[in-house]
Amino acid sequence: MLNPLIEKVSDLSDDDLMEKLNSLQKKLSQAASAGMFNSVIQIQVILQEYQEEMSRRHRAAIDKDKDKYDDLIDVKK
Repeated sequence: MLNPLIEKVSDLSDDDLMEKLNSLQKKLSQAASAGMFNSVIQIQVILQEYQEEMSRRHRAAIDKDKDKYDDLIDVKK
């Protein structure tokens, strides 16, 4: 789900993205502990968008290096 109120996550560096994820996890925990359930829902939506970007980057890294390893293991034998 795209949230127009947050910055473009694809422009963030990996370190900045990880920092945002950690910060949002902490805020989510604090909001849940304080019983701020409307805030929890909003933070979860934003957190999901950052997590999807991280997953997209991981998949892209795996796909990029996938061809290097195809010749190393032959499972057809």
